[in-house]
Amino acid sequence: MRHAASRALFSYWDGLRASGIVPDRADIEPRGISGILGDTFILETDRQGFVPYRLAGSRVCAIFGQEMKGLPFLGHFTGQDRAKVSQGIADANAAPTGLLVAADGVSVTGQSVPMELVVLPLAHRGRIGARMIGVVSTLESPYWIGRDEIATLNVTHTKLIWPNLRDAQAPAPRPALAAAAISAVFPARPVLRVIEGGRVA
Repeated sequence: MRHAASRALFSYWDGLRASGIVPDRADIEPRGISGILGDTFILETDRQGFVPYRLAGSRVCAIFGQEMKGLPFLGHFTGQDRAKVSQGIADANAAPTGLLVAADGVSVTGQSVPMELVVLPLAHRGRIGARMIGVVSTLESPYWIGRDEIATLNVTHTKLIWPNLRDAQAPAPRPALAAAAISAVFPARPVLRVIEGGRVA
């Protein structure tokens, strides 16, 4: 993560999750991220894959030149990029962990700026990923940002971002409860187990 807002939100989210799987939507306190509220958004997700903005900060709306509430998060991506980000969101919810999207934002007048988006799953009414919190930032500050709105996001790469390992003395998650919570939402997947061995002479 290259932008300070991305790191700040991820650190806040990681701190809230403690020994749990992901934070609950109700755990999010605006005061905890007051310095980046303008860059922050909340998404809804449903089981059909529709992902609209539920809330969006002032700087998010300024970047895209409109009120983002109710608009589709995937609307600024096209073709294979849209499919890649949609799959990334599904993978982040299934893991569960964060998704980092690096993209070139192209304005309505054809100007370009590198951008970074981070999307993090939340639990809501017992379902992981029913809400997601995220942040969008430009990695440069060209004079036209806020005047010429971003029309398209061309993805340069996506990756899952994993929480930091906890201190050895921190309370450990209870595996049975964590597994039960995940299996209640996501179907079981095959597990590959590697067993070390040696070559027989």
